[in-house]
Amino acid sequence: MPKNDPSDREPPSGDPAGQPGDSTGYEPPFEFDEPSPSRAHATADDLAEAGARPPRPPPRASSRRVLVVAGVVLVVAAALLGYRSYHRRKVLAEGTAIAEAALRLDTAAGYRKAADTLEPLARLDPREAASMRAFALAMLASDYRESDLGGEAEALIAAPGRAEKVPAYADLAAAALFLGRGAVGDAATYAGRAGDTPWSGALLARLALMAGNPEAAAEPLRRSLGADPRLAASLAMQGDLARRVHHDVQAARANYAAALASSRTHPRATYGLAKLALSSQIPINEAVSPLRALFNDTQATPRNERARAALHLAALELRAGDRAAANATLDAVEGLDGRARAWAELASLIAATDRNGYRAVKGPPPLFVTASDDDPLEAPAVDPTPPPPAPKATPRPTARPGRKAPPPPVKKSPARKPPARKTP
Repeated sequence: MPKNDPSDREPPSGDPAGQPGDSTGYEPPFEFDEPSPSRAHATADDLAEAGARPPRPPPRASSRRVLVVAGVVLVVAAALLGYRSYHRRKVLAEGTAIAEAALRLDTAAGYRKAADTLEPLARLDPREAASMRAFALAMLASDYRESDLGGEAEALIAAPGRAEKVPAYADLAAAALFLGRGAVGDAATYAGRAGDTPWSGALLARLALMAGNPEAAAEPLRRSLGADPRLAASLAMQGDLARRVHHDVQAARANYAAALASSRTHPRATYGLAKLALSSQIPINEAVSPLRALFNDTQATPRNERARAALHLAALELRAGDRAAANATLDAVEGLDGRARAWAELASLIAATDRNGYRAVKGPPPLFVTASDDDPLEAPAVDPTPPPPAPKATPRPTARPGRKAPPPPVKKSPARKPPARKTP
């Protein structure tokens, strides 16, 4: 029998376990048999090699929230800025309206209220509001003896006065400061620069009367009252012009009454009515009531204005024959020393005695000096009452007619004694 050749055996039908499936029968070395570590995520380079684009990362919700919050903040900030600007304009408009109404009174109380109202507004608006406050302070310094306020007024108009377009109230403030110093020319220059404002006309008319040129006051007053028919300063000046220059009693009376209707304690209008009454041109009672209102205004009216009102009131009381009331009125004047009291008694007596017209008495003490009563000083401060008659001398006895007066007795000289004889 033929022997079985091992090479003639059929190969196994399947690969034995643990051997690779190739037909070569090659077994790799042990070191190459471990699998390579797998990557958790494919990199961009891997995707690029594969021809794929990397996906875009999804938008973050926090970024959207930041954008929304930022937009809301911007909207709120813009709204706040807009409201702040609106509120600022509203505060300025309301404050300046209150201040202008107080200025129109043309009194110490009115100027003081305007200055106080404009004090915080001047910081918000260092141009218009500051200039208006400067004008109020300048009038207090010029007309009402608060000279310490003049420096503050100058400081407030320093910057607006250098602007390309100077505010009208800055020029008016400068005019008022020059008016208080008696510099009529400079005051008129700045008042003219203020333009066609009611206050410009009032100041120019006043300066014309001060300069002795009353004819030049008519046109500024016409423009002033055309712009503001109820401005007390212009109405009172119109009354002075009618009384002192044109001698028009009815026009003066009407203008003084209109000024007092706008400003109840206006000094110039009150004094004007008193002078018409002292000139026997209107009834006394028509002037007494405004004088009493001004004299009793102890809280707001300066002492010198009240003293001047007391002087006119005492003169009218003397005119009415009430000497006790006149003395009581002068007794109520604050700060009246002996010299001022003597002058006031004499001045009120002169005004009460002269019925043909009002003449301001010369030599007033400082207590009775006021810018609101600037009539020319004409009447000398002399006592108008006639001197008392001289006592009658005792008549000497006279001799009867037809008989010669006996000769005066001749006094005999004493007889001289003969000299004594000398005995030897």
